[in-house]
Amino acid sequence: MTVNTFTTVVLEFFIYAMIGWLWETSLAAVKQHKFVDTGFLIGPITPIYGFGVLGVIYLLEPWQHQLGLLFIFATILVSLLEYLTGFLLEKLFHTKWWNYEKVPLNIQGRVALPVSIFWGICCVLIIRYVQPEVAQLVNWLRHFGLLLPVGLIAVGSFDFGFTLANLQSFRQKLEKLELAVEERRTQLNADVTNLRTDVQENWDDFLTRHPQNQARLSNLNFGQRHLLRSFPNLRTDNDKVSTHLDDIRELVVALRKKSKQDKRK
Repeated sequence: MTVNTFTTVVLEFFIYAMIGWLWETSLAAVKQHKFVDTGFLIGPITPIYGFGVLGVIYLLEPWQHQLGLLFIFATILVSLLEYLTGFLLEKLFHTKWWNYEKVPLNIQGRVALPVSIFWGICCVLIIRYVQPEVAQLVNWLRHFGLLLPVGLIAVGSFDFGFTLANLQSFRQKLEKLELAVEERRTQLNADVTNLRTDVQENWDDFLTRHPQNQARLSNLNFGQRHLLRSFPNLRTDNDKVSTHLDDIRELVVALRKKSKQDKRK
């Protein structure tokens, strides 16, 4: 691989990874009427978009002028990538980060035909209209030499390692927080249906009246809170945690608020 090829591939990967992050974040902002960082990593990139588009650009190059075949092969390629990514994340971390179970014609909730068709169409549009502009941008960015691609790889690698380190204890912390939710539910003598309202209204008072509970609860760190916010459809292999994730989110906010108040005293 030549230096120019290496630089081109790295820059294209990060450009499309950032475009993917902007797309998902903007879509979430429109739906929720507020800014929501939907990325898996801390930085403003979503790597699966970078890998997916690079695969379409380089692996499907012979069919880029045959739109029908490009659409079919791109749909298959991105579906395989999304399924494999979801499968590996679930097996490694026992956590389901996205879920298409409510979408028709899905496969184990990891991919769904309507979604795959949409990505196939997007890939065709990217090859026809976006990639020529990105190629011009990459040509301009080459003036920075190897400094830019190497720097991006270094920052991206650090971000990836930081996220992996947070994932090691993420599920265990969620399970401890879920036990606090269960304990609070028992004390309130409320059923699961009313739990969210009660917790939302009473967590601050609960932590104030029971400081021992606050002391024994290990709150999520910045990276773990980021993951909890970024994936609203997050599910773990612990059914209780998955059921009470909204309540856990509220408890996390209350713990952080209480911790800030304690530091100011």
